[in-house]
Amino acid sequence: MYTIHGRTAVIDPEACRNILVFGDVHGDLVSLERGLSKAGADDLIVFLGDYADRGPDGVEVIETIHELLLRESDRVIALKGNHEDYTDQGEPLFHPCDLIDEARRKRGSWEAFFRRFTGFANTLLLSARIPGFALFVHGGVGSHLDSFEQLENPDTGIETEFLWNDPVPAPGEHVSIRGAGRAFGPDVSAAVCEALSIRHIIRSHEPRKASRGPLPEHDGRVITTNSTSAYGGAPAVLRLQASRIPQLDPVSGDSVIFLD
Repeated sequence: MYTIHGRTAVIDPEACRNILVFGDVHGDLVSLERGLSKAGADDLIVFLGDYADRGPDGVEVIETIHELLLRESDRVIALKGNHEDYTDQGEPLFHPCDLIDEARRKRGSWEAFFRRFTGFANTLLLSARIPGFALFVHGGVGSHLDSFEQLENPDTGIETEFLWNDPVPAPGEHVSIRGAGRAFGPDVSAAVCEALSIRHIIRSHEPRKASRGPLPEHDGRVITTNSTSAYGGAPAVLRLQASRIPQLDPVSGDSVIFLD
């Protein structure tokens, strides 16, 4: 269903029936399980990152997805989000972090769980794409992304953009209120889509923005989706029918499955 090239996956839509896309899960095990129940044997599952924190069951969400990756690696892609960004010593590079205290309560110690988490984190990619249709990332893109080689071997700057960037209405690139990454405008997304010969950038990273369902921006080029109830609203997954790509509208009614 897909091949891995460096730190990106290239999806073959002809090899699957649907591509099921999860946004941020953020410790919402109930929504994760509901979403997984919608996946058929011929469906590819794509996770866009941010598996723990905010919700109550980050440990269980990570263990569930890790087990899924080990058991069915041929039909599961999991991307790295900014909430999977830790030092080698287990210090988070984002704040606040709830997973450390949760792991201590549920698994006895953070150090023991972090060893298992590292095995999970080492399987995570930074992006995926359906040629001619869409790029999947956790956060966003920047103006100097203009080649497939940069997807395969992203430098530190591009990795930061994939994890942290957010779309905004104003053209250009701007300082992010997050303190990491950049905010990017519609001219930036248009240039990236043209350079990569795609129609859409499908991302998560802003659950509140997609609290009532997937939200299109930048004339439909950028789509934010959300699969957690941790911030309120209605979690959902995108079910992209492979036979309708590349003409498919990712936010049409039959492409959105609500999980509440």
